[in-house]
Amino acid sequence: MNPVEETKKYFFYLNELGLNYIPVDKTLRKLLQNNIYLAENNLEKIKNALANCERCTLYRVRKQSIWGEGNIDSKLMLISEYPDREEDFYGKPFVGITGELLDKMLKSIKLTRKDFFITHAVKCKTPGGRPPELEEISACKTYLLKQIKFIKPKLILALGFTPPKIFFTNNPTFSSIRGKLIKLKNFTILFTYHPNYMLKNPAVKRLVWEDLQKFRKLYEQIFENS
Repeated sequence: MNPVEETKKYFFYLNELGLNYIPVDKTLRKLLQNNIYLAENNLEKIKNALANCERCTLYRVRKQSIWGEGNIDSKLMLISEYPDREEDFYGKPFVGITGELLDKMLKSIKLTRKDFFITHAVKCKTPGGRPPELEEISACKTYLLKQIKFIKPKLILALGFTPPKIFFTNNPTFSSIRGKLIKLKNFTILFTYHPNYMLKNPAVKRLVWEDLQKFRKLYEQIFENS
């Protein structure tokens, strides 16, 4: 149980009853205000630090770093690889043909982008769209892990070959972890192919479909049958 989320639900309940104030003493009110401020302030600090980040050389070729988009109160997170040229231009993940394919993938399991907070493992585009180097992945790792820390997702869908390099130090092969529901700390993560890879390798569509079905089944177990 998340005490902050439960408290928020209680406040909404009071509002529905017609109460326009919270009957608490000064000590509790101060505690609530401080906790809300700290959560927002820390997320804002991370976002501002990312916008001005020069931890690796990718800052020289980017138009902007990509924080991500979506509901930070969601318990679902989607992690992509790294921004392409279009994402770098528009400042958000999954635009163009790749975005259309992602929408179809999520629709197949009765979900939409609005159900997720969507971000990248590496926050800046790379020269010529090449895969990020280990130094660049390491430089971005802190940002992603802090996003996870504050958003507290219960279930993560990770797309592509880059996200595993954030979570595993033993460098497992993608085939050894793809399609498996892996429990890490307080969340479960499923790795599958990125839409860009699917466009270039249509043969993996069936594998991705199977992976998404596993994701949907766990989603139902966690959120619908609890």
